[in-house]
Amino acid sequence: METGAGLMNLGVLALQVSMKILQLTQARDNPGTISAEATFAPLQKLLLAALVSRYEGKTEKQKNPFPENTLSWAAWVIARIGGWKGYRSQSTPGPITMYRGLAKFDHLWEAWNLMKDV
Repeated sequence: METGAGLMNLGVLALQVSMKILQLTQARDNPGTISAEATFAPLQKLLLAALVSRYEGKTEKQKNPFPENTLSWAAWVIARIGGWKGYRSQSTPGPITMYRGLAKFDHLWEAWNLMKDV
C-alpha cells in the first residue's frame, strides 16, 4: 500500500468485485440469455447448481424462475445466499445483498475446493 503499484493492484481487485456485483444486479432485472460463464467459471456453475436445491423453497413462489446456467439464474442463487427471501412481493435484492452473497459464495467455493482434494 505504500507504493503506487500496490494501490493500483488494490484498485483492480476492487474493480473486479464491483463488476461482478454490477453484473449480478443488472441480470436480476433483465432476465436474458447471458450465460453464467460471463461471471462464473464452469466449476463454479456446478457449485451454484448444487446450492440451488438448498436455497429453493418448497413452494412454487420460492423456486428459481430463471433458466438454468443463465446469469439471472446465478444472480437469484447469489441473492438467496446473501439473505434475500426469494419472494417477488419483496423488494429486489440490491448491491449489498449481492455483495454479501458473493462473499459467502467465495467461502463456500474455497471449502468446496478443499473437500475435492480430500
